[in-house]
Amino acid sequence: MENKYIVKKTGDKMLTYIINVTNDILAVSVVIGLIMAFIDSRLSASGRIVGKISLLLGVIAAGIRAYITNTRRIKDGWKVGTYGYGFALGFFVLAVAALIIFGYFLMKKKNGKMHTAANRVISLSLGLLMIAYLYCMLPNVLTYPFKFDTGDAGILSTEFLFRLGGYLIGLLICILSAVGVYHLGMLADKKGYRKLSFTVMCLANVIYAVNIFARLMSVLTARKIVDSIDLFNFASKSNNVSYFYTVAVFTLVMLMAIVFWIGSCTKKEPYSNNAQRRKLRSVWRSGKRYSVLLLICMVMGILSATWFVELNKVEIREAPVETPEVLQNAKGEDETISVPIELVSDGHLHRFGYKTAEGNLVRFIVVLKQENTSNYGVGLDACEICGEAGYYENNNGQVVCKKCNVIMNRTTIGMKGGCNPIIIDYDIDENRITVPVSEMVKHQSHFKS
Repeated sequence: MENKYIVKKTGDKMLTYIINVTNDILAVSVVIGLIMAFIDSRLSASGRIVGKISLLLGVIAAGIRAYITNTRRIKDGWKVGTYGYGFALGFFVLAVAALIIFGYFLMKKKNGKMHTAANRVISLSLGLLMIAYLYCMLPNVLTYPFKFDTGDAGILSTEFLFRLGGYLIGLLICILSAVGVYHLGMLADKKGYRKLSFTVMCLANVIYAVNIFARLMSVLTARKIVDSIDLFNFASKSNNVSYFYTVAVFTLVMLMAIVFWIGSCTKKEPYSNNAQRRKLRSVWRSGKRYSVLLLICMVMGILSATWFVELNKVEIREAPVETPEVLQNAKGEDETISVPIELVSDGHLHRFGYKTAEGNLVRFIVVLKQENTSNYGVGLDACEICGEAGYYENNNGQVVCKKCNVIMNRTTIGMKGGCNPIIIDYDIDENRITVPVSEMVKHQSHFKS
C-alpha cells in the first residue's frame, strides 16, 4: 500500500546540538557564574569550599538523573525531574530569605573575620540552589552524546562528527559564558561595584526562578495535577519563548559590563608609582576582555535561539497521522484499537492517533522491523527524553527522532532506553495489531491538549 507523506521541516546535524545545548544550559551557566562570583568574593574560605563542593554535587546529581532518564530505571521517571523543579524553587526561596536576613551581617566583620552564621547559611542556601539548578537543566545535555547514533555509518562518519562538533561548540559557549561572568563579577566587586554585582545576581536568579516555575507548571498542568487554564497558558507561552530567559539574564550581565567599561574610562584611582598604576589598569583591561567575551557569547546565544533555528530547518517526509479502527465493548465504550497488518506491512513508518475523552490526540507508531517477517515495532510517537516531538522516516528508510535527529535501530523499537519510543502494551496475530485504549489514556500526559 502506498504511504503518503506530509512535507515538514526539522533540524539536522551540527546546528541541532548547538541549539539544544545552549537552549538547555546557557542561562543557568550565567546564573551559576554570578552565584560563584558572589560566593568567592563575599564569603569566607569555608563558604568558598561549600560553593565548589556544591558544583561537583550538582554535576553528579545531574549525571544520576540522566542515567535514570536514559535507561528508565524508575517507574514514573517524569517525577524525578518534577521534584527537581520543586526543590529548585524551594531552595530559591531559602536563598532569598538567607540574603535578606543575613545580608547586613554578611558585610560585618568580627575581629577581622566574616560573620560565621551569615557565611554558613548563605553559602549553604546558595550551594543547594546551584545543585538544584544543575539537577534540573544539565541531564538533557549529558544524554545528548547517546543520541549521536547514525545507524550503520559509525563514529567516524561525517554525520557523527558534525553532531559531536555541534555538541562541543554548544558546551564551549556555555562554559565561556560562565567563566566570563564569574570573572566579571569578581572584578566588579573588586572595583567597588559590590551593590551592582549583588543586584544583578539577585535579579538573574529571580528571572531563572520564573523559568523553573514555568517548567514545573508545564508538567503539572499537562498531567492535570494542577488544574488551571491560566497556569497552563503561562507555561505554554513560556516554553515557546524560552530563549527570553537567556536574553534577559544576559542583558543584566551586559548592563554590569557596560557600567564596568564606563568606569574603566572615567574612574580615577590613587597610585604611588607607575608599577601600581599598571597593575590597576590591568584589572580594568581584564574586565573589558571578559565583557567582550560575554558579548560574543550573548550574540551566539541569541543566534542559536533565532537565526540558527531557521537555518537548521530541513525538509522531511512525515507520515500522516492515520485514524485506526476502534472496537467497543458491550457497554459501548472504546476498548481496543485495531490496525490491519496489511496496512503496515510495506516496511514504512506508520503513525496512528487516538483522541481521548480529555481531548488529547495520543499518537503511536508501527513499523516493520525486518523484511519478510512478522516482527513489528510498536510504541508511542514520543520518547521520555525528547517528549512528543515524534519520529519520521528519512530517504534511507531509517526511523529518526524529529528533535535530536538520532537514528533509531529498528530492532530496538519497542524496548526501553535512549531515544526509543515509549513502550506500550499490544497484541499481534497474523491479521492485525491491537492496542488497548487504556494504554492511550494512560500515556496521554505525554501529548499536549
